[in-house]
Amino acid sequence: MLIMITAAALLGGCTTDQSPEKQQAAAVGTGESSELKDAPNFTLKTMDNSPFTLSDHKGKVVVLNVWATWCPPCRKEIPDFIEIQKKMRDEGVLFVGVSVDKEGWEVVRPFAKEYGINYPLVVDDGTVRQKYGPLRGIPTTFIINKKGKVEYVAPGMINREALQPALEEIARR
Repeated sequence: MLIMITAAALLGGCTTDQSPEKQQAAAVGTGESSELKDAPNFTLKTMDNSPFTLSDHKGKVVVLNVWATWCPPCRKEIPDFIEIQKKMRDEGVLFVGVSVDKEGWEVVRPFAKEYGINYPLVVDDGTVRQKYGPLRGIPTTFIINKKGKVEYVAPGMINREALQPALEEIARR
């Protein structure tokens, strides 16, 4: 049985090859970890210059969100991410934002402060796009289960109503 995040849950994304109206939902996974692919590992620096290594977070449900400060759908989904992170931190859920801003920390730091982002942020040096791509646009969100397997891929904006139930289900396993 294929687990899906529906197109109704996605409200579009920033991309050069498609309009938001034409963005389609996509999902990978069957709930059976033997059929899922390993999440590619990476290490990037956080805002405080400490390393964030994805594999260090096995045993948690990781929501890997590829985004940019200039992307309106990215900006719109961040408050939901902040709220879900507050509610589900103790359940082993960890959001991590991967910025693809060319200006790097110069634009990401003030943005994070303004929005009150409560989860780790890293700036992609091309590593995440290479390992997780090609990406059709941003935002793109990957949900990685406790065993380090990519369970969902959601291109375009995802809202709380679609994301939180999926995270609750994965966190229970």
